[in-house]
Amino acid sequence: MISKAEAATTNQATDPAVANREALGTVRVLAVALVGPPGAGKTALIEATARQLRGKARVAVIAMSPAADRDADRVSRYCDQVQAVQTAAPDAASLRTALQQIDLNRIDVLFIESVGGIAGKTDFGQDRTVTVLSVTGGDDKAAEYGQLLAESPVVVLSKAELRRQVNFDLGAFRADVRRINPTAQLIEVSAFENTGLPRWLSWIDQQRQHKNPTYQPVEPLSDVPEIYVG
Repeated sequence: MISKAEAATTNQATDPAVANREALGTVRVLAVALVGPPGAGKTALIEATARQLRGKARVAVIAMSPAADRDADRVSRYCDQVQAVQTAAPDAASLRTALQQIDLNRIDVLFIESVGGIAGKTDFGQDRTVTVLSVTGGDDKAAEYGQLLAESPVVVLSKAELRRQVNFDLGAFRADVRRINPTAQLIEVSAFENTGLPRWLSWIDQQRQHKNPTYQPVEPLSDVPEIYVG
């Protein structure tokens, strides 16, 4: 008969999410999963983030979607370590395989770009999950992705520059976010116009410090305008 301790050890050895979490924790790498529907602006947000963090943090990206190769090509301009996982159903095992191709000793932050989320959060072994929705997706998306949003400390509303061009009720969207997750930070971002990034990058910085208490925060951006909703 297997003891509880032996069973726990077996589960840790066979559960890829546990293995991922332990590997990232050992080297104190912050892992943030950006999850949302196709076209939500996840890749553009990662591009803008990696661009702003160059020289301040070593960034790696694992893109998990049916078009992961194209997403990986885009972000590879701003970070050296990028892996693509071609899948419509991202999971921890697939991430585990990609993670083994990354030198974790040479990165500070891992961004996991994952399509999906309508059924809630997937445990990849990440530290934080961020819901990414877009203005062009409609003001009903917060309610539609409620299970994911309920487990996300941050909700990013992307493509803010297009709010002038589409029928998007920001008040209704905000009300849905507050009803589903009253403590979530709601950040409106335009990667195209480079707005909203200071607060987003500040949050990333805070999470890095939480993961690694010896980490020294970088100087905040001061020359990029920001929009904050919530």
